[in-house]
Amino acid sequence: MEIRYVGGALRSAQDFGARERSTAIERMAELETPKEVIDEQISSLAKALSAAAERAELRDSQLSRSDLAVLAAKISERLFGLGYEFAKVAHDAETPDTEDPEWLARAKQATDFVNGRAGNPFAQLTQEQLSLIAYDEGGVFTVNERKAAAMETSRRYCEWSVYICSKISAEQQTSGSSAQGLQEILSYYRSLPAIEEARFGNYEVMITTQLNSSEIEWPEFNVSLIDMIATEWGADQDRLTDNLEVGNEPSSS
Repeated sequence: MEIRYVGGALRSAQDFGARERSTAIERMAELETPKEVIDEQISSLAKALSAAAERAELRDSQLSRSDLAVLAAKISERLFGLGYEFAKVAHDAETPDTEDPEWLARAKQATDFVNGRAGNPFAQLTQEQLSLIAYDEGGVFTVNERKAAAMETSRRYCEWSVYICSKISAEQQTSGSSAQGLQEILSYYRSLPAIEEARFGNYEVMITTQLNSSEIEWPEFNVSLIDMIATEWGADQDRLTDNLEVGNEPSSS
């Protein structure tokens, strides 16, 4: 079957008058994706993390290292201390100030996670992103979202402490030195977000001193390392582990 064009003569762009070109441009603009639609397509978590990063940058620029350490301790107490337990019913009922279904579902999963009923919604985030959530004081994230992020950080700390202690022990046995392991600890320490690094006090000085000394008291150092890395968050991580051991295994959703 032959298809024939029966409309008017085709015209090139040069044939359009100013008024026609203006009309064409307006119609093209109508076909473009509105800014509000583009904004909605950006992950709600990505936008929240971006805003939290700005607040963290301002906080870190205004507080000294010791002030950051004090703030970190207060936040840790708020997330894992008696105050949290006293207000647990309220924390479990808290929802984000949003109508975004993705965010609401994530907050609910965070609450389920801290109660041992689901996987951690933040398990795939980077260490920096976890820190942005856990330490954010902007009121954007729920307490249980912040706690879930902090618990993932704690889990990683515990895993890393076991790894690095084993590595240093093996290095000691094979070469009599711990230099490589200590350097790795320093690198890890320096890579942490500022507020987390501040929590370790003068640990960098301690490691540097050990590197410069000819001998290292390994048992004493090993205990110190575990104490510093596990942190006070470890107790809450142990509580979750106990829940899993008695058969309350969270789902992966």
